[in-house]
Amino acid sequence: MNGGATAGSSRAYRLDPHVLPARASVITGGSAEAAIIIDRERAIVRRQTATGRALTVVVPLNAYAGVALRAEPRGGPSGVRMFIELLHRDASLTLQLVVTDEPEDVAADWREWGRTLNLPLLVVAQDGSVIAPDATIGGLTVYPPKPRRRHSYFAARRPRFLTRRKPGRPSLHVIKGREITAPD
Repeated sequence: MNGGATAGSSRAYRLDPHVLPARASVITGGSAEAAIIIDRERAIVRRQTATGRALTVVVPLNAYAGVALRAEPRGGPSGVRMFIELLHRDASLTLQLVVTDEPEDVAADWREWGRTLNLPLLVVAQDGSVIAPDATIGGLTVYPPKPRRRHSYFAARRPRFLTRRKPGRPSLHVIKGREITAPD
């Protein structure tokens, strides 16, 4: 499979977000090898079970929490190992996209994976908690922008120039009179 070296080796492991479907072969849970395929709608994980049977798991991308950035301290030249992964509630379905000891280009890959897969960007802290960095600015919570046009709720019902007009009122003029009928 193409896509880079396995996550357990000393070489950098990197899947390219611009080449989808991305395919890779990774080591999971000891010495078990799994093949992963990631495209714009789903992730496919193929692995061998303990009994030797092939197991294929297809997970839609909207089941993932987002594209997470995680750092682990390491005794190397940079002192840290960076991971970019598709974060899932089930740890066995979390998929590593980038593993590197050089943190210089990790931010660009992290943002590009989030943009390509249309998933939120997340940061996994040292204690394991997950933080969405773009959801807050200091103590302020960021919400999606509101529509710019006034009366956008009524835009499908009335033309724009009519939204400024007030609806008509019934006339207040009362006409009085009596009925005139012809005699028999």
